[in-house]
Amino acid sequence: MKLNLSAREQQMVALLSGLGLMVLWVYFAYIVGPLRREGRQLAERAKSTREELRMLEAATANEAAVREQYSQVEQSVSVLRQRMPDEAELPDVIELLSNLASQAQVKIQTIFPQRAAILEEGIKADSAPVVYKDVMIQIDALAGYHQLGTFLGLVESSQKPMRLVSLRISSDQREPKRHRVKLLIRAYFNALGSGDS
Repeated sequence: MKLNLSAREQQMVALLSGLGLMVLWVYFAYIVGPLRREGRQLAERAKSTREELRMLEAATANEAAVREQYSQVEQSVSVLRQRMPDEAELPDVIELLSNLASQAQVKIQTIFPQRAAILEEGIKADSAPVVYKDVMIQIDALAGYHQLGTFLGLVESSQKPMRLVSLRISSDQREPKRHRVKLLIRAYFNALGSGDS
């Protein structure tokens, strides 16, 4: 069956077809397009949420291990704080150094603490809690190389936290087997009070 449409009917069909195409275009451009974009964004969000969920699940699974590590670190800190003397024990540390020098046959001429180490430039005193305080102890002595080595070994192996900062050795004309020694030892003290806390 063949339809013969008049010119006016053909214009009407063309107009309706154009109008239908325009409605379809508007439908796709303003309704389907934004819905598809929103769908893609939701899919990306869902993917990132799944990844975050996996990370949280892994963190939760490792919580026991993290708690165990924290407990071990806390115990280590407690042991180290107990080993660190209070600043009131400075005379005991000086006496310990004197006894170690005596054991190594190092003849101490003078031993005295210097003022506390000055904070380096740029570091504010209140920027972080002060956990320890260091005090420089200067020792002027007469010793041979072997005695000095023995003394330094005893200082290093002592239970008190100390370290050698500087060492100067010069010859002594009156005693050729002994040398003038100037040591600077940094001793560390608990700044938080008693080591039992």
